[in-house]
Amino acid sequence: MTNSVEGFFGKIDRLSKIKILIELIVIYFMIQLKIEKFTIFKGRFGVNTVLWKDAVFDPNVGRNVYDGVKEVFITHGHADHFGDAHFIRAKVIAPKLESNMVEDPTINWRGLFNWAFLPEDFVTPYFRGKGVRVDDYAENYPFCIPLPGHTYAHVGYLVENALIAGDSVYPVEYWREFGILYYTDPEMMIESLYRMLKLDWDYLIPGHGEVFDRREGTKVIRENIRMIEEIDRTIFSLIPEEGIREDKLVAEMAELMKVRNVKSIIVLRPPISGHLSCLYRRGLIKAEEREGYVVWRRF
Repeated sequence: MTNSVEGFFGKIDRLSKIKILIELIVIYFMIQLKIEKFTIFKGRFGVNTVLWKDAVFDPNVGRNVYDGVKEVFITHGHADHFGDAHFIRAKVIAPKLESNMVEDPTINWRGLFNWAFLPEDFVTPYFRGKGVRVDDYAENYPFCIPLPGHTYAHVGYLVENALIAGDSVYPVEYWREFGILYYTDPEMMIESLYRMLKLDWDYLIPGHGEVFDRREGTKVIRENIRMIEEIDRTIFSLIPEEGIREDKLVAEMAELMKVRNVKSIIVLRPPISGHLSCLYRRGLIKAEEREGYVVWRRF
């Protein structure tokens, strides 16, 4: 009998398991958080599903709480953020360059596997779901805010006095629990985080976790910036002057982050690749071929 379970990135200890069970109980009873004009449901995978007037943002409660909803707004093309959209009789709005992943989530699976088809057995449950036709693009709405980094065309929505941020920002406890989180371009992610600091909002609603007021939300955003910069330094420190094979670098990061399953290794690769790309563009590392392997080394 094991004392751990598999999470997004590897094993989770007993204390974290208890936290997850508590969260599942909260989800089961559909506890709602009301902030001024918003109703927030803690959905599947801890996704914050936000109801505002006749619109819903990132629907993934798992039950029909959408009476009267006329518009469905999606922050990005990961299935955990549009899991309920297929049964809501409403107009679906998503970022233009991610609409294909909303309509067909398996496109995202291919992106994780060098554009070959990734068998479903190896796909994280966060990326599994039923696609839905996109009727309009988020960029056509004035309250849409570009927040790329987690994915290429990720957006947020600045509605009333709340910033619905999707996965452009993570709760601090997620960083502490997993060590590294999913994003594809760390520099774009950091730029988006700084953009969020400049926006006028009273409440920050991340894609997962709790909702923050301005004071706490600012702290969370700055901690996200710090963690991404720290991971950047960690990856650079693992690259010696003589070079390291890319697969060995991924293995060393997996060891540091205690990643222990195939699904999580596959999800770990994009953020590592994103950091390698940024380090290369900054002129700090270069790549070469050795005996059929990609080797990264410092300049």
